[in-house]
Amino acid sequence: MKKSNSISTKKNNEPIALSDIEQNTILDQLHNGVVAYEIAKQKQIKLKTLYDYLDRNPKFKEQFNKAQERGIKTLVEKMCVIFDRDNVSLDNNELLFIREKKDWLKFIAPRLSSLFVEKTKSEVKQDTQLRVMWSDTPDLLDLDATEIADIEHPSPK
Repeated sequence: MKKSNSISTKKNNEPIALSDIEQNTILDQLHNGVVAYEIAKQKQIKLKTLYDYLDRNPKFKEQFNKAQERGIKTLVEKMCVIFDRDNVSLDNNELLFIREKKDWLKFIAPRLSSLFVEKTKSEVKQDTQLRVMWSDTPDLLDLDATEIADIEHPSPK
């Protein structure tokens, strides 16, 4: 398999482009849990160059973001497999690393995927006053604004 050429080099001032095969390869890697930084490193480009390319190609950017979200799900599933093993032959360093990775995934997953939402405490402000009014009470006066102003500030006679 031939290593792909760098997309950061331009030929004859042409815009940077990825072939359909390269785009599909990137999407497959994202689905498998590879992060964008690693993909840029493999392509021998700066991460900013990759993001600039995404900004110029909104259709691919949408596919890229969806693949990233699925990649996070893949990483979470991989962690579930690790924790589901009955094999407890991990040494302390491996166990510590797995715990750190778990904590990182707990932190990052809700920020990247709508599937994983942190429980948040929501405070609901309620109006605790009860107002009761009767419209058929004969003691009420039906006044307009000018009559009310005259009652509050009577004119001198």
